[in-house]
Amino acid sequence: MNQSPSSGDQGTYVQVNGLRMYYESHGEGTPVILLHGGLETCQMWAPVVSVLSRCHRVITPDSRGHGRTARSDENISYALMAEDIARFIQVLELDKPFLAGYSDGGQVALTMAINYPGLVRGYMIGATELAMTEAFRQTLHGPLGFEGPGRVDFERIAQTNPGLITSLQEKHDVYHEPGYWKILLEEASRYWLSPPHYTSADLMKIVDPTLFWFGDRDVFCPPEQALELYRMVNKSELAVIPNADHFTMMQQIEIANMILLDFMKRVIGG
Repeated sequence: MNQSPSSGDQGTYVQVNGLRMYYESHGEGTPVILLHGGLETCQMWAPVVSVLSRCHRVITPDSRGHGRTARSDENISYALMAEDIARFIQVLELDKPFLAGYSDGGQVALTMAINYPGLVRGYMIGATELAMTEAFRQTLHGPLGFEGPGRVDFERIAQTNPGLITSLQEKHDVYHEPGYWKILLEEASRYWLSPPHYTSADLMKIVDPTLFWFGDRDVFCPPEQALELYRMVNKSELAVIPNADHFTMMQQIEIANMILLDFMKRVIGG
């Protein structure tokens, strides 16, 4: 494992868990790692970085196979991405950073909280699911064209959701190869249609300070599931952000920033 980061065109690359992983770092202070959502890149965090970096070192990696980070022959899974970030923390020699994730990033953070106790100072887990909702299932089989794990109807996407293709090409194809968006969707279909099923015993393993944050209108990760998570994780906290669904959370980002900063300040203060 290469312990020395090397500069890329923008940001920095480091060898982690057999991957050349891209990340950006802004500001100084107690580090906080931000994990982006599925099919996104670290750029989704720009409105958060500009605020949190005033008093923290904010580190935003591109997840395995996303953006500038390489993919491997292994199928992507939340457990594998959690292992990537655990190794990432070790390679960068970060001393108990905070870890925040949203959507897929939140699922990775939840997996880490269960399997890597004591590695971070605190978790801020946003928009995670305990069980797939019917609204999410319909979205996967409809606009995303998921027919089963590893099976995606690309023609349907081209006909009904061409904007998605353009977005994926701009975020991912430019760093991989033309048509890479298809590979990324096939990967997502595997782990989105086969999500982990955490038991109460799993969640009781979480011992680090944990904040769950959700939008009150999120039909993919509804507040009812947020409340269930909150009740099963000892000494956790729950924040429900008003007038925010899974995709409009960034429109309420001032409230989210305030909640995240307040949580970190209290954890640091003991």
